[in-house]
Amino acid sequence: MRGNRLRILCGAVWLLAGCARADADRPAALAAQVALDTARPWRKPGDKIDSLLPMAEYLRRFRAGLPQPVRLAGGEVSREALARRFLAAIAAQDSAALIELALTRAEFAWLVFSDHRYVDPPYELDPEIFWMQLTAESAKGITRALRRYQSHSLTFLALQCQRDTLQIRRGPAKLWGPCALRYRDGAREETRRLFGSLVERDGRVKLLSFANDF
Repeated sequence: MRGNRLRILCGAVWLLAGCARADADRPAALAAQVALDTARPWRKPGDKIDSLLPMAEYLRRFRAGLPQPVRLAGGEVSREALARRFLAAIAAQDSAALIELALTRAEFAWLVFSDHRYVDPPYELDPEIFWMQLTAESAKGITRALRRYQSHSLTFLALQCQRDTLQIRRGPAKLWGPCALRYRDGAREETRRLFGSLVERDGRVKLLSFANDF
């Protein structure tokens, strides 16, 4: 089953990244592994999709079968430390390190989404759909970053993030983004948005998504 899921997700990542060359297989496979370990399969053909359900029911369905964490696990103690580890993992093509930095489905379900603006009218959104969107953006973003910086030497210089009070306006979690990461790529200095929003809670920081400017 896991092998089938990995092959399906790899195919989706290759299509998103426009993969047509054999030398791109490794970054695409790494990206698929990151996406696979932070998500579960999308709805299967034939699954019933209900509309206009109460948000409490959407949340119940989304959380079904997930452990309930009390705090974020892994990640880093600061936004800057997370950005440093992210750059190091990209340069090393280290999928395990990238997975450690990413918000899990259970963390999103229990510790983040319930305080998001999409829970309240008139913005209500099924968390399953929101998570699917985040996963798709992450797969595309991480594939492009891994390909672009394969065999590159990356050095952290600075990170500047804006506090996002529009999406999360209550609760213990804070959302940061967009974030501009300043780094050295070999001898060249660059400033880019290399990942999506950051979630900070209880002294830990993790990535909400790997979406970027590429």
